[in-house]
Amino acid sequence: MEGDSIHPTAQIKEMLGAMKEQWQSMLGMAIMFVVTIIIGIVIQPFYDKPEFRAFGEAGASQARNILLEFVMILVFTAAIIFLAKKKKDWIIKYGILGILFIALCYSTIPLTNLMISTPSEPLEFEINNNPYEIISQKDDGFFASQKLVNKTTGEFGGYAFYSFSNAYDETGLGPLNMLHQGVVFFTNEENYTFSMFNEGMVICDGSSWLKLDQSYDVSEDMNNDIDCSLGFTANNIDWYISSNNILHKVGGNQSYDIPEFINNESTINIWSTQNNQLIWVTENRFALLNLPTDGGNFTVEFEKLYSTKITTATLGSSLWQETEIEQKLLVLGDNEGNVTAWNVDLETNYVPNKETRMHLDNGFFNGPIKSVLLANYNNFAQDELFVIDSENFRMFRSSNLVEQINMTIEIGNDGILALSNTSSNSINSVVFIQMNDKWQYLTIDENQFVLVNEWAVLIGLCVSIFLMVVLFIRPEWYVVNSVGILVGAGVIAMLGISFVPWLIIIFMIVAAIYDAWAVYKSKHMLDLADTMVNLKLPILLVAPQEKNYSFLDEKDTMRDREISEEDWKIKTKSFKNKREKSSKDAMFMGLGDVIFPGILVISAITWLPQGTIILGMDATIWIGLITMFGGLCGYFILMGYVALGRPQAGLPLLNSGAILGYFISTLILLGISALEFNISF
Repeated sequence: MEGDSIHPTAQIKEMLGAMKEQWQSMLGMAIMFVVTIIIGIVIQPFYDKPEFRAFGEAGASQARNILLEFVMILVFTAAIIFLAKKKKDWIIKYGILGILFIALCYSTIPLTNLMISTPSEPLEFEINNNPYEIISQKDDGFFASQKLVNKTTGEFGGYAFYSFSNAYDETGLGPLNMLHQGVVFFTNEENYTFSMFNEGMVICDGSSWLKLDQSYDVSEDMNNDIDCSLGFTANNIDWYISSNNILHKVGGNQSYDIPEFINNESTINIWSTQNNQLIWVTENRFALLNLPTDGGNFTVEFEKLYSTKITTATLGSSLWQETEIEQKLLVLGDNEGNVTAWNVDLETNYVPNKETRMHLDNGFFNGPIKSVLLANYNNFAQDELFVIDSENFRMFRSSNLVEQINMTIEIGNDGILALSNTSSNSINSVVFIQMNDKWQYLTIDENQFVLVNEWAVLIGLCVSIFLMVVLFIRPEWYVVNSVGILVGAGVIAMLGISFVPWLIIIFMIVAAIYDAWAVYKSKHMLDLADTMVNLKLPILLVAPQEKNYSFLDEKDTMRDREISEEDWKIKTKSFKNKREKSSKDAMFMGLGDVIFPGILVISAITWLPQGTIILGMDATIWIGLITMFGGLCGYFILMGYVALGRPQAGLPLLNSGAILGYFISTLILLGISALEFNISF
């Protein structure tokens, strides 16, 4: 058969001749390829939020999720082919039309939102120098302290303790004008301990005992002559632990032994409950302690040892509020970046249980957790969870742990969180972060988290419905292309923001191998393409070769083209004959051939490190555009074969070009460190 083969030079000449004759349709297909990806880039900021990621923030780097996506593609393909063989075309048509409508909304709604909405101001922290140090959150305000130092001698004279609320006064001048009440605590000791109770806090310095609440009375709530290393109050009974590690009632004569760990471990925080118990958190454990009652002792009701070092703790309303009675949640952060939670009850003798729905561990955060805070910024429903790790400030809300803030900030050595409402009954709040001798503060309100304008949703839905009606009534090539471009852009944006580039690359390689097998070996992909052409569905893009082409009259199948390819292997003149027969034909490209390079483009823009500006644009944008150009190069090689009337697997060439463009541009613009293999199973 060697003599029947075509010389490579003749094949190339024939290919170039075919491309020259069909340059208009090739250019049209290339434009559709680029426009689809560009629209995906335009709507990427709309979807670049944790709640839109298919498997959440943590799932973006887990290979099992990409495997699941690939399995779903196989299942979908098998279902279409099965239904086609069973002559159930109506199920295929209406099922796919429903899916297309949803995917179409992925584009029309954000595009409409972009046109009619005013973008909200980006969240940005302000910095204010002040003498206060944040101690702990309390309801809609917080406690802070101020060292009292003689300006002349520099001698330390004690502290002023304040209860802050309502972050802005009527003049709106900022956090230093907060409403507050306070008390001066004269002491020679610069170190003090504190514990929280329902109405306020208790402070001890070794020789004095202070209870600070709204009804503070110096004659009743301050004791300057008491050996108090740590104090607390529960059920209107005041307690203190003396320097010799004995528990006493304030004003009483009885004494009680304390659990050994209190003396040996550094205490993080203590909360009193209404059922004569203490929630006690140290660097090594979380414990629930029973205070002494008549004839009783100071005992451990429950404890959980931690193998990691606990660095911070907060107590607030549960994110999984399921009853009218307020449920409490204790959230702990450790030095390995894990955040765990325990359900507790402040009113009954209830054994705490670990909250299994809190999936914020196993590498979710960067470095040690510096501060966690459960607080309500908008006076709606349950608290929100605020977290500071080694470099980020993040906010999660609701039982789905929707992440609505993720900001890289300068943390400093402290990084203690607090929050105060801007006024009573306000839906706005100010978040404060202690940063050495400064406060960073940020105003947050509900309007900043509105994902889409209500009118944009309505208009976007109407546009999608209109396009689907037109597609159903008259599925001409320009209607199919319009819907296909918008559907492809929406899918590109949704998948691109959901997975890191390495996972996308693995996905593309596997999909390319499968596409080649499905076209050249099993050939079931040709059957799938024929089904889509016959049903006139926009799962492909159509590039007519002549003005009078009508997709409605399209009868040529991929199987017919496969036969022509076999003829081409025997007779060289079949090229010319095929082109003459196909002069009123069109080029077809599956929508997946655009989507796969496109999701790598969006993934690069979303997940690569930003901040390197080149010619006025971030380097990630340039990498995305060069990745698209690489896919476009693969496209032109692909179209050379398609121009000869030979069905081709598009993904091997298109994906290879996009991956090559991604690697080259990333290495040049960001360096090899940006190609870190950061995925897990």
